[in-house]
Amino acid sequence: MNKILVTGGAGYIGSKLCYELLSKNKKVIVIDNLSTGSIKLLPKKVTFIKGDLNDTGLLKKIFLENKIQTIFHMAACTDVRESMLNPSKYYLNNVEATRNILDIANDKIKNFIFASTCALYDVSKHNIVSENNNLMPQSVYGVTKYLSEKLIINYSKINKFNYGILRYFNVAGCDE
Repeated sequence: MNKILVTGGAGYIGSKLCYELLSKNKKVIVIDNLSTGSIKLLPKKVTFIKGDLNDTGLLKKIFLENKIQTIFHMAACTDVRESMLNPSKYYLNNVEATRNILDIANDKIKNFIFASTCALYDVSKHNIVSENNNLMPQSVYGVTKYLSEKLIINYSKINKFNYGILRYFNVAGCDE
């Protein structure tokens, strides 16, 4: 059976996604380094792998052992202020991790869904952020998400997979 890989699955969005996928009888593999997520948020029926997306050996093993056709890439460093203080951490964990997944997934996947951000939009002339605003990220975090989007678009053309990019504004809910 084909499996779905959820990166960052132990975070709020990733864990909610896992519950939804399981309710649709999907087989789910989660990779998360637990730097901000919690294993307590994960449903028991997922296959959990504690690991880093910059560990290419681990990623290769996951793809070798599983028929993954869909990736939900929810993992990222997301603190805008921290990104300005530690840009190399954000480049490594957001852009390079995305590149690693895309390199290893190569032509094996059919779908790639990416959690991006509204931090890509130009807010200099507006008090309201809209999807109609120009793209002009003001933070390192926003830039790393923009670069990741470009990687996904380019890889999809080469490797012929579908992609979806979700530019979240505010993520909220009432759950533990």
